[in-house]
Amino acid sequence: MPQNHAGTRPEQSTTPEPAVYLAGPGVFALDARAQGAQLVAACTRAGLRGLYPLDAALDPKAHAGPAALAAAIARANMGLIRQSRAVIADLSPFRGPNVDDGTAFEIGYAHALGLPVFGYASTTTPMAAYPERVLASGESMSTVTLDNRTTLVDAHNMTVEDFGLPVNLMIATVLADSGTVFSSAQGAIMAAAAHLLT
Repeated sequence: MPQNHAGTRPEQSTTPEPAVYLAGPGVFALDARAQGAQLVAACTRAGLRGLYPLDAALDPKAHAGPAALAAAIARANMGLIRQSRAVIADLSPFRGPNVDDGTAFEIGYAHALGLPVFGYASTTTPMAAYPERVLASGESMSTVTLDNRTTLVDAHNMTVEDFGLPVNLMIATVLADSGTVFSSAQGAIMAAAAHLLT
């Protein structure tokens, strides 16, 4: 019987439709449940079973306090990932140029379990290089010479990663479909379906 703790192998779905976990910052939207329902419906149309982070529907009153509730949410989401055959992740910039922290963790967790990750970003140019995301977020950049090469730095004199990848290299290099960031959730869902159902 599969165990339910970090580092275990993913649990296999018992339903005909492969389960996919829907990661992303949409859970913070005021209409999060409606957005989740749309994603799940899109998965169903593609022959997949979408698992949304809010599916757990935890009762805040059943926990000793905010920290206990937070831990329960984390455990529940990791449990949903373990039930999945893939992760579909919203990589849209969130509160700055980067991927939502929780989504980044879930991508790493899924990758450690051997699950493919299909990413999408709701931007006009989802595959644009990371420095463009930094500029689009309102950050300023300049160039300096560092180790005899021209390097981008931000307003805080921190180097700006520039490998021609659309997101941080630790995320971009583990994405399925050769690191493609799709322009919509639908694109990522269809890619996941093609991968899992063929």
